Amino acid sequence: EAIEELFLIRIECDDRSNKYYIEDKEGLKSGSASAWLLNTFSISNILSEAQSLGSRVQVEDIPSSGRYLSDILAAMRENRCITIDYHPFSAIEPFELTIQPLITKLIDRRWYLYASKPNDPKVKLYALDRFEGCSILDKTFDYPTDFDAESYTKDVVGVAIYDRVKPEKIRIRANRRHAKYMESLPLHHSQTKIAESEKHIDFEYFVSPTPELYNKLLAYGRDIEVLSPAKVRSEMYSLTTSMANLYSHKMETRQNINKTSQIYRFIYVYPSNLLQRYCFFTNYAKLNAYI
Repeated sequence: EAIEELFLIRIECDDRSNKYYIEDKEGLKSGSASAWLLNTFSISNILSEAQSLGSRVQVEDIPSSGRYLSDILAAMRENRCITIDYHPFSAIEPFELTIQPLITKLIDRRWYLYASKPNDPKVKLYALDRFEGCSILDKTFDYPTDFDAESYTKDVVGVAIYDRVKPEKIRIRANRRHAKYMESLPLHHSQTKIAESEKHIDFEYFVSPTPELYNKLLAYGRDIEVLSPAKVRSEMYSLTTSMANLYSHKMETRQNINKTSQIYRFIYVYPSNLLQRYCFFTNYAKLNAYI
């Protein structure tokens, strides 16, 4: 019972073999709270035995997990509303909201909360590191019977969900070296290998092409190529072109500064011979198309 309460899994005993087994293995599938708790507990035990190693064992900090997560989870267990002081990065001052907590999700070292308002069923996303206060209210709410948490988040990479962005098949080609990383840590749970050659492997996904997906793909750099659909490939071309233009402009500016410095140094280093200066500027213009 203690294991069931802590890890949300049931351990049963087979009377015939006198062996113990996990009754509901589906509860331990990747991404589930039970799997995360069990894995975290195992790692915690391992790390506690390795404290003598000090800074030789390094882990990532999750700043938003300490202050409000326990209150949110407590409210979720009893379907109670919470009042938060929320301060998004785009706002000057925080504002107060009363919301109904539905789902929490940890990703990229941040905890997020999906919640609706008492008079508005639309689910919105809130980042816990933007909370400046959180109070559990006595007011309860009815968890929507037609709302499935797993189905709600399954088609996205990251956390942001857009009603207008629907999931679709996306094919990506990765070079052999990077494909190994993608196989060991899939971009999305729908990842499927559909083709391979000596130089690359092609993967297919059923996922929504959200800004977070594009950011992940851009992080892979030149190790991957979007094959289809055309609109996703076009958007990747637009994003990479914009990045190239940003750096190209800076390079051109630096080159122009260098050319100006060369002319400046010539005028003040060489003797004040007007004929020499005229010949220099004439030749410089022909070779560099600068003056």
